[in-house]
Amino acid sequence: VRRSYAGVVAVDGISFEVAGGEMFGLIGPGGAGKTTTLRVVLGLLAPDGGAVTTCGLEPLRKRRVLSARIGYLPQRFSLYGDLTADENIAFFARIHAVAAWRPRRDELLDMLRMTAFRDRLADRLSGGMKQKLALACTLIHTPQLLVLDEPTAGVDPVSRRDFWRILSRLQRTGLTILLIE
Repeated sequence: VRRSYAGVVAVDGISFEVAGGEMFGLIGPGGAGKTTTLRVVLGLLAPDGGAVTTCGLEPLRKRRVLSARIGYLPQRFSLYGDLTADENIAFFARIHAVAAWRPRRDELLDMLRMTAFRDRLADRLSGGMKQKLALACTLIHTPQLLVLDEPTAGVDPVSRRDFWRILSRLQRTGLTILLIE
């Protein structure tokens, strides 16, 4: 895949394949084209050259179908600070048209050890807890692919370690994870 912006090459000749249930990382310095690559994989940007298949679909042509199969956690996830953890999850469940979302919410809150914080406003959570809540919102529709853009940037070391343990547990359940760091 190749992608450039106004003649400046951001991605040149990258090729990779991620098997189902695998955790795959794109690691490199800032400006290396990692985020641009993710945006092409998600169908948010068109490649200048090459072909992309995500979850068996061409991202640009099947963006709507693909969005139901992907959970995307950008570097700066937008939680609603004046909503509780429960209300944020409910909001994202409705966006993804998840009908019976309450059992899934409870499962996610339990897995993330956030059940005790379900009634707390998002603005009142620590940085690590906000990241876990963002992950719950990203997973509410049970995607087959989880895409994370620098998921632990700006998170304290203890929360970072806990977040990586959670990702490892999710991967062991068969979830495919693509991340950049």
